[in-house]
Amino acid sequence: MDMEREFKKQQFHMYLLLSISNIEQHPLIRLLVENNISEREYHQLLALLDELDDIFTEWKEEGYLNFDKLLIWFVGSLCEKLDPELTIKAFLHEGIYSELMKQLLHLHDKYKKND
Repeated sequence: MDMEREFKKQQFHMYLLLSISNIEQHPLIRLLVENNISEREYHQLLALLDELDDIFTEWKEEGYLNFDKLLIWFVGSLCEKLDPELTIKAFLHEGIYSELMKQLLHLHDKYKKND
């Protein structure tokens, strides 16, 4: 019972800290905290993006024009706690993996329009 009470207290403290900090400038951190992403899930996300970014760079250098597979890979591998569009926009806003995120957002928007 004490551990549960401590956990609830920590959750409340996190809520208070999020409410007073300028979290809007850091949408990625907000997204991770609000979706209760673990450290392991965070590192898996970064590993996925490292791999996708390397492939994206390689494909661009080789002259590829179609990157749809990268979006499919991203969405299919993303932790189920995270929304793909919000995740892409959060990384883009913070300038992390910018070129990859621009391409993924473009593709996402293209497919979203066709739904």
